[in-house]
Formats: sequence, C-alpha cells, structure tokens
Amino acid sequence: MTDRIPKPSIGRLCKIYTLLEELEAQGAVSVSSHEIGEKIGVGSHSVRKDISYLGEVGRVGSGYEIVKLKKYIGEKLGLDVERKACVVGLGKLGTAILQNEKLFSNNFKIVAGFDSNINKIETMVTHIPVYPAYELADVIRQQAIELAVITVPGHASGDIIDRLVEGGIRGIVNFSSMPLHAAYKEKVYVSNFDIAGEFRFLSALFTIEPR
Repeated sequence: MTDRIPKPSIGRLCKIYTLLEELEAQGAVSVSSHEIGEKIGVGSHSVRKDISYLGEVGRVGSGYEIVKLKKYIGEKLGLDVERKACVVGLGKLGTAILQNEKLFSNNFKIVAGFDSNINKIETMVTHIPVYPAYELADVIRQQAIELAVITVPGHASGDIIDRLVEGGIRGIVNFSSMPLHAAYKEKVYVSNFDIAGEFRFLSALFTIEPR
C-alpha cells in the first residue's frame, strides 16, 4: 500500500505521528487538521490528503481522535514495530548517539556500536556492546539489525555501506561528509544529514535576506 504514497507524504505522516505522541503525553484527546498543519508547517488540506492515503479513518466532530489516529498511522506505516539499530563510527558524535537513549522513541533500540579502532573498542565504557568494524555484516545478520547510523569520515563510508548491505541492513542515517545513494538499488534506504551544508544554506538565507 505504501508504494502509492509519495515520499513527501510519508515524511509528513511520520511528523504527524510524532506530534500525536506529544499531544497524547500532554493529555489532549482530539486535534483538527488545521492544528496539525500549523504544528508541522503545512496546510490543513495537505494533512487530510496525507492521512487519506492510508485509507478511511474516523473523525470526531471537526478533528481526529488522537489515540485512534496515532494507532492507525503506526499500524499502516509500521511505526509501532520495535526495530534494532546500530551506530558505525564511535567518535564524539557516534558515542553521543550510542549512549543517549532519549534520542529515540520506545520502538527504536540501539543494540550495537562499531569502530575500526580496536583500542577504542577495548577501552570504551558503555552498556551497549561494541564491536570492531570488520564484524559489521556478521553482527547485523545475527542480531537482525535493520537500521544503522553512520558517523565515519566520508572516505570510509563506501566500504562501510558495502558491509551494511551484506549484513542485510534496511535503512541508513548518514552523518558522514559523503552523501550515499548507491544503496537504493539494493532496497536500502538512506537519509543523508549534512550539518555543515545546512549551516551554509541558513547563512546564505540571512545574508541574502537580512533583517
């Protein structure tokens, strides 16, 4: 079913799911498409259209029942399934991600870390098992890990992605300086995060359009 949902809509539905989690925690009972749109930065028509891709969902008056809509989106997009993840590259960023469980919702669990520096692996103090990078494919396969976060230098990312694909990884969040695209042909999905590039974009915006 998700084959017919545009990727931008899937992205917005994931944001809606996160918003619904927050509203539920605050004790809210219902929310309108207008309120959802304001919170995630789109029009109410787009919200209703995105939700309609998933099929028929009941409405309460002029809005949606938060618990019901959250459950509906979660089931349709697999957001309520617990998935295992790993971190590849245990520098400062990788270590921070590995050890900060608050970065993830309840259904995503970091179960392993990897680094090419054996001395670092042997001296790290963490409750999450860490392994040398050459064991990537075997550990991913054995533990049925589906998601990976890459924080290695750009020049090392090509070899890393080959090992991840070999192990059967399904999705990659890439923080390396080298964008990754080749994995798509293997049905591995990649999100590239270029922090320096985002800073450049924002800097250009407020340079061109000063206050």
